[in-house]
Amino acid sequence: MHERIRALNEIGPLREPVLLAALVGWTDAHGAAASVIEYLADQWDARPLADIDPEPFYDFTVQRPRSRNRGGDRVIDWPANRFLVASPPGSNRDFLLFYGIEPHLRWRTFLDAVVDVLDATGTTMSVTMGAQPGSVPHTRPLPVSLSASDDRFERQFGLRVPVSRYEGPTGLLSVLNLRLRVLEQRNASLWVQVPHYINSGPNPSAMVSLLRTLDRGFGTATPVEPLDERLQDFDERIREALDQMRDGENYVRSLEEKYDGLRWDDPELDEKDDGTPLPTSDEILGDLERFLREQRGEPGGAV
Repeated sequence: MHERIRALNEIGPLREPVLLAALVGWTDAHGAAASVIEYLADQWDARPLADIDPEPFYDFTVQRPRSRNRGGDRVIDWPANRFLVASPPGSNRDFLLFYGIEPHLRWRTFLDAVVDVLDATGTTMSVTMGAQPGSVPHTRPLPVSLSASDDRFERQFGLRVPVSRYEGPTGLLSVLNLRLRVLEQRNASLWVQVPHYINSGPNPSAMVSLLRTLDRGFGTATPVEPLDERLQDFDERIREALDQMRDGENYVRSLEEKYDGLRWDDPELDEKDDGTPLPTSDEILGDLERFLREQRGEPGGAV
C-alpha cells in the first residue's frame, strides 16, 4: 500500500466495487458534487476505509487548516481526502466513496495513492462527478451530462456521450479519469450544470440531479427527502434576492425560455451556442452575493 495512505479499517477486496469520487476545487463549483458523496455516505451508512496524508499535497497558506473546539479542547482539522465503503440496501455491490479537496501539489504521487486503494479493493469501475457553471435557471431541474470510456454507460445512465472538443486547463479528477482509461478500466464522469449567477453553494438542486442520475444508473433508491428543507431555504433566499434586483427576474425568465426550448439529451448541445456571452454576476445580479451574506448574518463573508 502507498506510504501516504493511512488505513482506518482493513483494506481488502470488495463486492464488484464501483468508485464514486468528487473533489472540491476546479471541477466542482461550490462543492456540490463532493456534497453528494458526503450525503451518500450518510444515507448508505458508509464506514471509513482510509485517508490520504495531506502533508505533501497542499500549500497550507492557500488551503489553511481549521481550528475548532471539541469538548473544551482546541483541535486542528487538516484538509482531508477520505475513502469510505458503502453497501446500499438492495444492492449486490459495494461502493468505494472518495471525496475531499483537490490537492495543490504532486498530483501524480497523489493519484498513485488513489490507484493503490483501487487495486487493493478490486475496483475496476469508476464514476467521478463535478459541477460546472452554466446558463441554466435555478427554477428548473439542473441537467446532468455524461462523459464515458464505454458506450455501456450511455444505456446505464440514460444519457448520451458528446464528443468533447475541450482543450485547456483541467482538474485532478480529469487526470484520474484518463489514467484509469489508460489502465483499461471502465470510467465515466457525470457533470451537473449549476446557475452561473449563483455563487452560493453547495447547490441542493444540483445534489438532487446527481443523486437521481446515480440511482438510475445503479438501481439504488437514495431518499432525497432529507434535502427538502435545504432546497426550500435555498430557493427562498434566491427569490428574496431576485426581488431586490432590477432585471433579475427578467434575466431568469430568459434562461427559462432557452432551457425549455432545448433537448438536454442532445450530444451536440454544447455546440448550439448563440454566441451571446453570458452576463457576469456583477452585470446582471451584482447584489446577489451581498444580499445572501446579509441574510445569513455574514456581512463581508463568503457565501
